[in-house]
Amino acid sequence: MNTLDSMFEWVLAATLRASALAVVILGIQFMLRRHLPATWRHALWLPMLLVLVLPMLPQVPFGIMPQREKPEPVAVEAVQTSALPQAKPAVATPAESRQGLTPMVYAGLVWMAGAAVMLGMGVAGYRRNLERMKKAACRQDASLKGLLEESAREAGLRKVPEVLMSSAVESPAVTGLLRPLLLLPAGFPRGFSDAEARLILLHEFTHVKRRDLPVNWLVCVLHSMHWFNPLLWFAFARMREDRELACDAQVLSLGKTDRRADYGHALLKLQLCAPASTLSLGFVGIFERNSNLRTRITDISTHRKSHPGWRAAGIALTGVLTLLGATEAQERKPKDPRQVAIEKKLDAIKIPRVSFKDSSVEEAVDFLRLRANELDPAPKNQAERGVNFVIKAPKDFQVTPVTLELKDVSLRKAIENVAEASGLAMRVDPFAVTLSPRTVADKDAGKLKGEAMEMASHIVIPVLDFESVRLAEAVEFLNGKAAELAEEGKAPVIELSSNANKDAAIKELRLRNIPLSEAVKSISQAAKEPLSANDEVIRFGK
Repeated sequence: MNTLDSMFEWVLAATLRASALAVVILGIQFMLRRHLPATWRHALWLPMLLVLVLPMLPQVPFGIMPQREKPEPVAVEAVQTSALPQAKPAVATPAESRQGLTPMVYAGLVWMAGAAVMLGMGVAGYRRNLERMKKAACRQDASLKGLLEESAREAGLRKVPEVLMSSAVESPAVTGLLRPLLLLPAGFPRGFSDAEARLILLHEFTHVKRRDLPVNWLVCVLHSMHWFNPLLWFAFARMREDRELACDAQVLSLGKTDRRADYGHALLKLQLCAPASTLSLGFVGIFERNSNLRTRITDISTHRKSHPGWRAAGIALTGVLTLLGATEAQERKPKDPRQVAIEKKLDAIKIPRVSFKDSSVEEAVDFLRLRANELDPAPKNQAERGVNFVIKAPKDFQVTPVTLELKDVSLRKAIENVAEASGLAMRVDPFAVTLSPRTVADKDAGKLKGEAMEMASHIVIPVLDFESVRLAEAVEFLNGKAAELAEEGKAPVIELSSNANKDAAIKELRLRNIPLSEAVKSISQAAKEPLSANDEVIRFGK
């Protein structure tokens, strides 16, 4: 897959997650519209922006965008427990790889062209408007300097941003990224009272303080990237509306006196002189495109300071939305067919009577193994009858003797009772039913890696039947079977280290159709000898 394919797939995944999250956000706003403060109504959109920007976060057991199930290729018949070597993926020849453009590549090219056109038109329009304003620039009134400083100080800014007063500016606005620029109409604040002019300036400076300018530029870029998604167009428009409402609420919260009447009058006066076509890309003004004056006046008239508890609730809500939107649900992998076959046998095999009294877990498991072979209704081939059982317990683990009396039970119920009585936990693996301590993890899982173990996993031993066998004899047997069953002579080397106990006894181990990689682990457990592996050998002993 080339870079364009990867990028387009990421954009598609991001737009789907963001669309789902936008629907959730709109639903939350609808349900809490009378109680949700304007500041947090706008903050709820931030998780959607993060979803569009961030790569996929780690998978979690929840998430609004579940993964597709991807079955693992396993070359095995579903009704048998035999584990056959997996077929190696075919390698494409140069002739096969030289194919025409795929539909995904065409779609990616169309997307990139559309994004480039959208972004190019937006940037060109922004520069054209800004140049037009600069050409019509005029000197600002000296009396405005004090008003600017007071408003900037009240908004929490360290200094007054650069000011451009121009006859081409119809309504106050701010623009820029690293260096904010305040745009004012020529003659401002003519026609406004001092209180109204201060509130207008305070609104623009609050945009700067809230860092709405860089967020606005980010939205412009994302809008261009997701030009094909009308739902995100609507979401971005609603986000701009909520941004103005949040800025209004913050302006009113700064003053100690009630300034709602002055603020409402200022908006109404600005509405009379505001142009029909409002500012576009890169500009953040007190009158934005899609700005709903009626909603703003209503919110201003009913404004009251939000309860302190909304801060904690808002942070928690935005955090949850981010986690849900930017993560994928964990992939639900289908079970290995070999594991499914063992599960079926555990339920299908019925044992008339199970009776143990102070028996060891090895004796109990050996009994169940023999009865499973006898009562298995499945294939007549001896190598495919019954179920493998593996006991994994360290030397210092005290296994409780088993005492049981059961009648007419399934093999599953019998082994579950044996595991519970002995203090072990039962797990169904693709090659066997494994009994191990509940508090002890399989330490081999993260250590035994490399090419040798990979080759061993593709070699299946039909019958492994040991009784009172020395470790050296078991290793000799495994090497012989590996050389016999390996494809193209690619067999791993199994050896004993110099300090391994060659005479370590394997009292009893009976397994059928087991991968060599699992066989060496079982022998390691039975002989109480550590196991290690690298790219060349599998070694018993430290």
